[in-house]
Amino acid sequence: MKSITKKTICALLAVLLLIPAAAGCGNNAKKEDSPLTVAIRSISKHGNVVLDISFDEMRENNMDVGDVITVTVGDNTYDIPVGTAFSDVDSGNMICRFDLEDDEVAVAINMGSFAKEAGIGEKQTIEADPGYKWDVKISEVGLLLKEKAGYLDEYNARNVTRTDAREDYVYLSDEEFANFRAVSVSGMKENALYRSSTPLEPAIGRNEYAMAAMEKAGIRSVIDLDDSAEVMRSYESFPGSYYSGCAVINPEMNYDFGSEEFGQKVRESILFIIENDGPYLIHCKEGKDRTGILCAIIECFVGTSREDVMKDYMITYSNYYGVQPEDATYGIILKNNLVKTLCELFKADDLENADLKEKAEEYLLSTGLTEEQLGQLTEKLGEKQGQLNKSPH
Repeated sequence: MKSITKKTICALLAVLLLIPAAAGCGNNAKKEDSPLTVAIRSISKHGNVVLDISFDEMRENNMDVGDVITVTVGDNTYDIPVGTAFSDVDSGNMICRFDLEDDEVAVAINMGSFAKEAGIGEKQTIEADPGYKWDVKISEVGLLLKEKAGYLDEYNARNVTRTDAREDYVYLSDEEFANFRAVSVSGMKENALYRSSTPLEPAIGRNEYAMAAMEKAGIRSVIDLDDSAEVMRSYESFPGSYYSGCAVINPEMNYDFGSEEFGQKVRESILFIIENDGPYLIHCKEGKDRTGILCAIIECFVGTSREDVMKDYMITYSNYYGVQPEDATYGIILKNNLVKTLCELFKADDLENADLKEKAEEYLLSTGLTEEQLGQLTEKLGEKQGQLNKSPH
């Protein structure tokens, strides 16, 4: 009996010792899986929902920039990335924004109203300042970590940084630092088309290098997508420069690549190429976005392979940001900036299965260009038409 009683007591003690630990584990798991309830502090004019929580409190609850969190609003849940700017997501997408300028955490939609979409409230117009008020139906939301660092690569790709100091790019040539290069791709006539950052505006510290490079290349005609003619002539670097002796067009191209206005600027640029002698230079301010898309359209038209179009586009990101093909951000930048834009312009589901030459021709025709004019463009830039006379003007 003594032996049995002793064993029984020991077993009971062991069970009793395990109960608090198990209970503790259960409580911790429940706490971790339960949303953090946060009050809504205010709603902005455009429907951004400001939460009553700080950056530090978010981090204390294991939620930070680059994570994906689940936001619960009433009976609805939304999986949303955490970022610092609306541009961290595509237009129409949701973001939990760490607003660094106003020191606020807000749930918002890029170019939309989260308050309206989530049923938090309806905006009413009033006569008194600020001219509106929100009829609030829901006063709090739930926040819960969905995936740690689940959006970090995308966030980093949208927030690549650079400097504008020449000494920070000792591994680049002067031309590479200026993002100046011949568009040397399949289908394109050799040394017929060049692209660059601005040879005029000193804001990003590359204009002198770009000016020297365009003179060395013997550029004859320039498409300045950034400046009006008046602004172009106002730069101190313009009067008497090599640039001032070139034929120049100033389409003042916008960033709304899918708009009819953008298409008309493309048409103006193509007509300019047809009507003037090369070599041609296309530039905006950085030679990155507007220049990149216009060059890609032309490349597709002359029969450049998909791989070459993408490679040429991404050289700019290597020159400015050091992004390399093996980096996680490389493919994301390519998808977000080039692939999505060309798919929109070409009305294609993807680029892998699309006939890019055919799609580019259809797009250019839709801008009002004629088949005859496209034939003239081919004669100017297509590689099968012979070599371009590069003698300086």
